[in-house]
Amino acid sequence: MTISSILLIAAAQFALLVTSVQGHSHDDVQQRCLSTRGRHKSTPSAEPRLHQCHAFSQNACCAPNTTRSLADSDGTHIDTFFWTRCGSVSEACEQYIREEMCFYFCSPNTYPWAKPIATAGPVHPEDVGETYSGVPICASYCDAFFNACRDQPICVTNWYTDWNVTLNPATMRNESHCSASSTCDTFSTRFTNGRGLCQGIFGDSYVYTTTADCLVMTFNSTVNPNDAVARRLASAAGRHLPLVAASFISLLIGVFVTNR
Repeated sequence: MTISSILLIAAAQFALLVTSVQGHSHDDVQQRCLSTRGRHKSTPSAEPRLHQCHAFSQNACCAPNTTRSLADSDGTHIDTFFWTRCGSVSEACEQYIREEMCFYFCSPNTYPWAKPIATAGPVHPEDVGETYSGVPICASYCDAFFNACRDQPICVTNWYTDWNVTLNPATMRNESHCSASSTCDTFSTRFTNGRGLCQGIFGDSYVYTTTADCLVMTFNSTVNPNDAVARRLASAAGRHLPLVAASFISLLIGVFVTNR
């Protein structure tokens, strides 16, 4: 097959993909959950009996059993993830850590940013399947998170990759520990500000966002404010697809003509 034939086939396939994506309802972003090993439901629904994460009780991707470990935590760890290896943290800081975990497990708005993972890290140890990347989190929330934790102790910068994960023979489960080369610092030493925290401690999961098109990890109202944002972002993405497709196809046609 010639290069021109390959390029034309690629153009046709891309056009079909664009048409397919445009055909989905904007409400589709509210009807899917991350695919993980028993931690997320396939579709969100009301969960009035959540043990924690009550903000998402009207529409949640988590089941009650998923949030039990959050409710039962003694303030030092959740499941096999210990955030107190350098000492205890304040209740205010711990609350933000819990809110992030609730957002990860329960939010019905993160599927548009889903990506596959081969193995899970110590923060969410059971979650093999999908995680997310680049979720836009409101700058004000990141700043508040940072201010609550700025003086608290921490020994790693990236909670997904920097822990030394070892097997506890008593429980036969992996547990997170500070690595031999790490030192106990404060959050402010490692992250400097809210942007550094949100875009550092959780790897590439979140993007510090200063526009109105951003999500929050928790809320007090019965209406999830992230619903409207997710729909708006999905709608904007749909409007841009025809322009992307046209540019791509024009480029391929130019290559085809040049290589005739």
